[in-house]
Amino acid sequence: MLLVSARIPYAMARDGMFFAPLARLSPRTRVPVRALVAQGVWASALVLSGSFDTLTDYTIFTILIFVSLATGAVYVFRRTQPDMERSYRTWGYPVVPALFLLVSGWLIVNTLLTTPGRALAGLGLMALGLPFYWYWKRDARAAAN
Repeated sequence: MLLVSARIPYAMARDGMFFAPLARLSPRTRVPVRALVAQGVWASALVLSGSFDTLTDYTIFTILIFVSLATGAVYVFRRTQPDMERSYRTWGYPVVPALFLLVSGWLIVNTLLTTPGRALAGLGLMALGLPFYWYWKRDARAAAN
């Protein structure tokens, strides 16, 4: 997950929504090395900040919400853009994504019921990113004009 997640700050930086140096790719490997290092530093800080169980409760809960939203988007795009060419077909559609959404929904609700403090803390940590998002969005919009 750490290696894949480095593409998120890279893509955000490329779109003007994060620190610009993280948008650079290695000329030799085409890997966002700076974003990967930043992701590793952040992951290390999180690991040192508390127990692994607490950390996973915060992060898995919020990641599961976003992955579920992305999975639900498959249905939205299939309905709103049925003729759009797709480079990838979802295996087992519509059953497999529906099963994933059911299990994910159960896990999200279960986390909220069994560890509500940790679930809400995870949502709070996620919400702390909103001011940064609004700041960079404003800057990206100003640069586009």
